[in-house]
Amino acid sequence: MRSRRQGFTLIELLVVIAIIAVLIGLLLPAVQKVREAANRMSCSNNLKQLGLAAQNYLGTMGNLPAGWQLPIPGPTTGNVWSNPTYCASQVKMDAPYPGQARFTNMLVELMPYIEQDNLVKQWNFQNFTANLGPTGSIASQVVKPFLCPTSPLAGQPQATVSGNVYGLNSYAGIAGIHSFRAYNGSAQQISNDGVFYINSRIRIADIIDGTSNTFIFGERFHLDSEFDRMYTNYPIKGWSGWAWVDQPNSIGDYLVGASQPINWKVPATATGANSSSNTWVQQRLSTMGSGHTGGANVGLADGSVRYVRDSMDLAALRALVTRAGGEVVTPD
Repeated sequence: MRSRRQGFTLIELLVVIAIIAVLIGLLLPAVQKVREAANRMSCSNNLKQLGLAAQNYLGTMGNLPAGWQLPIPGPTTGNVWSNPTYCASQVKMDAPYPGQARFTNMLVELMPYIEQDNLVKQWNFQNFTANLGPTGSIASQVVKPFLCPTSPLAGQPQATVSGNVYGLNSYAGIAGIHSFRAYNGSAQQISNDGVFYINSRIRIADIIDGTSNTFIFGERFHLDSEFDRMYTNYPIKGWSGWAWVDQPNSIGDYLVGASQPINWKVPATATGANSSSNTWVQQRLSTMGSGHTGGANVGLADGSVRYVRDSMDLAALRALVTRAGGEVVTPD
C-alpha cells in the first residue's frame, strides 16, 4: 500500500526560510558592489565625454570655455551685474571676452560637443530669462551625461529654485583652490588659479603644470545635512543647475575647487549666517566629492579620467587643481 506523502513541517519550513535569508544577506553586498562598480564606470565615461568635449572645444576655439560669462563690463539691467565694485574686487576676472557678450557657462558651451546641439541651439545667449521657467523650459532639461548614476541627483534630476525648474548636474569645472566666495566687501574672494572661472579663457600654454597633472573636471556630492542646516534658504541639492547664469552666485552650481579634501562635509559644530557669505557654505561649495566609496572621479586636462581617493593629502590635491603652481605632483 502506497503511503501518503507528507508536507514540510513548520520547523523545516522555518529552517528553509532562514537559509534563504542568509543567502540573500550574503548575496546582497556582492550585488551592491557590482552595481556600484558599474555606476563608477558610467560616471568615469561621463567625465571622459566632458574631457573629449573640452579637447574638441580647445581645438576649435584655441582656448577652453569660460567657467561663467556675462555681458561685461557692467552694470547690466536688473540684479545681474548692478554692482561695479563686485566686478572690480570680487571677481578678479580676466579682460572681457572679445566679440558679442553672452550669458553662458562652460557646460552650455560644451554641449555641442556631447551631442546636445539641439538644446544649445535653443539657448538664448542675450536674454537669460528666456531660458527659465517651469518643466519644459530649456533650463529644466535633464542632460544625462551631466549626471553620475551614484549621485542622489540621478533619481531626482530637477529642482525648483526661485520659482524656476532647473536640470541638475553632478559634475563641475575646476576653478582652482577656492571656486566659490560670495561678495561680502573684502578684496580677496576667489582664487582663479584653475582652468574654469569667471570670464576665463585658458589655453594649453597656460597650463604650465602639465595637462597630465592638472584636474579640470570633478564631482560634487549633493548630500550634506549640515550644509542644509546652515543654509536652509538654498539646500545643497539646489546648487547644481547647469543652466544657472543670471548672477555671480551661479558659479556655485558648476565650479568646484579644493578648499577641503575630497568628500569633506560641513561639521556638526558649524555656525554662522544663513547665506552664501557663510565661510562653511563657501568651503563646501569649493570642495569635490561623490557617492562612490572612498573617493571621486576627476577629469584631467589631457582628457584622461582618474579615481582619486579622499585620503589624498590636501596640499597635493590643491597642487593638482591649479594650472600654474609649479608643483611636482602626480595624480597617482
